[in-house]
Amino acid sequence: MVETEFVVRRCGRMDYVRALFGAAVMAGILTWVSTMYVIPLELLYSVVVVLTILSIFAAFIRAKVQFIDIDDEGITMHAGLFNKKTTYVPYERVTNVQIHRSFVERIFMLGTLQIDTAGTHRVEIIMHNIPSHYLNKIAKSVHGYVGRSGGV
Repeated sequence: MVETEFVVRRCGRMDYVRALFGAAVMAGILTWVSTMYVIPLELLYSVVVVLTILSIFAAFIRAKVQFIDIDDEGITMHAGLFNKKTTYVPYERVTNVQIHRSFVERIFMLGTLQIDTAGTHRVEIIMHNIPSHYLNKIAKSVHGYVGRSGGV
């Protein structure tokens, strides 16, 4: 029986900040436009608030429905709310584990995980906005299993 070692969920921090930053920019633009035209600001600001709340809610849902399951046989990525996609990669096929951390991702203590496999010319698993401590844990776990199974 395969036992799950740990589960890693996508983090929504950057998406939340992106939504709030977009709201601030939209509010600033609307305030500037209202100086040239007669527009009811209360209505425009309420639209900005509704769009911001919807963006934050969408980021929350996206963070909950995309996750990686690490077990003793391989890695499984689950994604999607309505159209579910599951990608399973056994450790024997893993050829490369890449961790990317941009400047902004490092500020929010996040990163991107990419797992390449043998036999394909594309990245099998890619997941953005993973907390940094999980990135290191995933890399150690995968390298430990690949080393024991005789993989690359």
